[in-house]
Amino acid sequence: MRPLLLAVLACPFALPAAAQQVPQTAQLPSGLNTGGTSYLDGFSRTTPGWAVIPYLRFSRLDAMKDANGDDSPAFNRPRINSTLLLTQIAYATDYHPFGGVLGFNALVPLVNLDASFAANSPVRLRDNGFGVGDVTFGPYLQMLPVMRQGRPVFVQRFELDLIAPVGKFDRNLDLNQGSGYWSVTPNWAFTVLPTPNWEISARLNYIYNFRADKAANPPPIPGFVFRNGKAGDAGWINFATSYSVAPTVRLGINGYYLQQFRDNRTNGIRVADSKQRQFYLGPGGSWQIDQNNILFVNFYMPVEVENAAAGNNLNFQFTHVF
Repeated sequence: MRPLLLAVLACPFALPAAAQQVPQTAQLPSGLNTGGTSYLDGFSRTTPGWAVIPYLRFSRLDAMKDANGDDSPAFNRPRINSTLLLTQIAYATDYHPFGGVLGFNALVPLVNLDASFAANSPVRLRDNGFGVGDVTFGPYLQMLPVMRQGRPVFVQRFELDLIAPVGKFDRNLDLNQGSGYWSVTPNWAFTVLPTPNWEISARLNYIYNFRADKAANPPPIPGFVFRNGKAGDAGWINFATSYSVAPTVRLGINGYYLQQFRDNRTNGIRVADSKQRQFYLGPGGSWQIDQNNILFVNFYMPVEVENAAAGNNLNFQFTHVF
């Protein structure tokens, strides 16, 4: 059983309003599934029943990148540490539309934020401590594997999720667990097995963000009154490949690439040069403990980042099937 969607803390941050003609009041949600999926991602349960997947992710972000991918001079010695404990509950039904298995899943994150900056930093961001993040939920359709010579060679899954803005949110703070607005995120996951021991997996994601009527600590600009904000839509791909080095152990590489398609908007006005880009790579592995339990470990390092905080992050995922 593989995860259906992971809401992980991506921690994207805007440049200070003084550097922009229009202040930025909305940005991509912090709970995007960037790097949360791993090896054999196209597989999940095809018989009726429940699965519980807890995730533990540590992120240490130590750079704030501008639109050119350079360190922003507005921040001196940034340190943004986050710990995410996510619980996913998935249920596969006995309905088989279009030859697949219909299922439902929900993800509830608990997030701890800890930010610090140098005392002389021109801009210092304040965090919201510990709290519940936005909840993700929705249906999925798991297709049955395509078999050749008695073994699977291709499997895929389609999913449509909503992100509900129920997470902890303080208008007076900069870094929150919740985004403050609804989003819809369809995705397509698949796994190809060229050989019995080698697999290639990917998940294509898209997000559309609805308008926000609240903002995190909008800048005190004379004459500016916040009415609404809207994060631009984005697409990204999670990709991984692994090789079975032992009957229960896989080693491989993993990464993700995110590109925001449209700039963010404030009061209906486009915020120039606010689109995010993130490219991360790293090693990983998995251990099949037994038939019902599997552990995944993935490490990600930044390769290219624009308009976002950057740093290393480590993800642990444990899947238990009832």
